[in-house]
Amino acid sequence: MTAFSFKDFMGALSVAIALFSYGLYVWKTFRAHARPHPLSWLIFGVLSATGFLIQLDQSAGAGSWVMGVTAAVCFMLCLIGFWQGERTFPWYEWAFLAAAAIVFAFYLWSQQPAASAILASIVNVLGFGPTLTKAWARPRSDSASTFMLNGLKFVPSLFAMDSVTVATCVLPASLVVTNLAVALVIFARRKFPPAQLRGG
Repeated sequence: MTAFSFKDFMGALSVAIALFSYGLYVWKTFRAHARPHPLSWLIFGVLSATGFLIQLDQSAGAGSWVMGVTAAVCFMLCLIGFWQGERTFPWYEWAFLAAAAIVFAFYLWSQQPAASAILASIVNVLGFGPTLTKAWARPRSDSASTFMLNGLKFVPSLFAMDSVTVATCVLPASLVVTNLAVALVIFARRKFPPAQLRGG
């Protein structure tokens, strides 16, 4: 029997944080405290699936576990968002989705892991644009704690990587930054709302 290693522990910790954060988000969603933005979650799902395949192919080991869980849950949250009735989206969100799909297809066709991971990271940063806009305009329509945990969950996964390369690490690193940025915007907007929201 193989001993449970430090990397296995860090990979399991990442998954545990992910499951807790998504469980919290789903609970808030069904209590009407959060509304998943379906196209954003679909974009994140496609990019996470791309990252997971890259990490799997590059033998990232336990470091890849959380990316696989993230992809699956993103697709689930996309479906919940559509079920809640959000079905109209601006053209640029469709453009981000098309870009994410192109990156996914590019990796399958080219098998260039580093280039594909960098492209996925760029699309991820750009794809967070609608989420940041929504967080700025409607800070109480999303869960700051979920985005914070979704950023932090990738930190242990970086220590769990069996293969530490640009291909395996650039996407989770970008997800740490972008998720924490959204959480910061939500926290800031709730703490310091504009005067018109205060009725002033």
